[in-house]
Amino acid sequence: MRQADAQARIAGAALYPAVGVDVSNSRSWTDSSRTGGRGAGSSSSRSYQATLGAAYQVDLFGGNAANADAAQQRLLASRYDREAVALTVESGVASLYFQLLAIRDRVRLAEETLRIAESILGVLQRQVDLGAASDLELAQQRASVAQQRASIPVLQQAERETLTALAILLGRPPQGFSVEGRTLVGMTLPPAVAGLPATLLLRRPDLRQAEATLKAADLDIVTARADRLPTIDLSLRGGVQAAALSAVFDAPTFVGSLVGSVSAPIFEGGRLEAQEDQARARAAELVDSYRRAVLTAYGDVENALSSTDTAERRHRFAQDANTQARIALRIVDARFRTGTVDFLNVLEAQRTVSQTDDTAIQAALDRYIAAVTLYTALGGGWDGAPR
Repeated sequence: MRQADAQARIAGAALYPAVGVDVSNSRSWTDSSRTGGRGAGSSSSRSYQATLGAAYQVDLFGGNAANADAAQQRLLASRYDREAVALTVESGVASLYFQLLAIRDRVRLAEETLRIAESILGVLQRQVDLGAASDLELAQQRASVAQQRASIPVLQQAERETLTALAILLGRPPQGFSVEGRTLVGMTLPPAVAGLPATLLLRRPDLRQAEATLKAADLDIVTARADRLPTIDLSLRGGVQAAALSAVFDAPTFVGSLVGSVSAPIFEGGRLEAQEDQARARAAELVDSYRRAVLTAYGDVENALSSTDTAERRHRFAQDANTQARIALRIVDARFRTGTVDFLNVLEAQRTVSQTDDTAIQAALDRYIAAVTLYTALGGGWDGAPR
């Protein structure tokens, strides 16, 4: 962006006169002693001159102004690029944060399921000791408990890796980085308002970037066309001249000149025409790119709205399934303890709870990710002003 800003100032400089100063000191001499003629000898003279000059190219056909305006549009495009990157980073941070909370929820539920499995294992062990259960059932439950224990370190490693990724995305060292949030439960998503298509065009930095680039390309056509037309250059020089340095300030001789010239290309081998054709083709390409960017933006919003609705419904169903699975596990556990159901029902209930736990958490995460996607598709609440 700073490069684009410097380039804009460079292009704008052509709209102003170029002013410079020239200070010179010259010395000349003659030597006629070698000729041997009458009055032979040598002589020398010194001259000091200070000149202030100004040169200006009349922007008769607007080429310089168009070039400066094009540079300003590219500067805006660069700023909009930065806004798009900022929006991507913000969305990435939000997504990683929600993923971190979802993993912590999975760890919490896995530990809770492990405690239930260990409790059932204790009951089963006592039943085996009393001869009311078989060693097979005991081995099956021990396998279930071991499986639950093995899943927790994997989730904890995923939590550390997600925390590290979040720290890096925030530009912080992973060592000592922490996040206070522990769960997705209880978080409230703000309602998303899609807005009118016209406002969407103002709220997407990528669309503003495409628009600014297209405007710059249109101005490049004006510049290329002006290069094929005559140019008028004006040059004004004025200064003082004296034989001694002190005389420059005391009794100088004033010198000055005003020069005007007109130049026009006659034959360039088709180079200037080709440059204009290239500028027009580039502008036509960017028109199609802008149209595609607009259609893509509308498609992003439509898909994000659909994903948000789907995620909301899936989340409700997954929560209900998980609630019922946990109720079923409590009922089966109670009946198993009284000996009214066999152990296979307990194993099946445990597997169902484990599966619905993961499904419910993933559905909750999808709900937040869909909201982040919609937020990004709508421009992230950006007001259109580059920062």
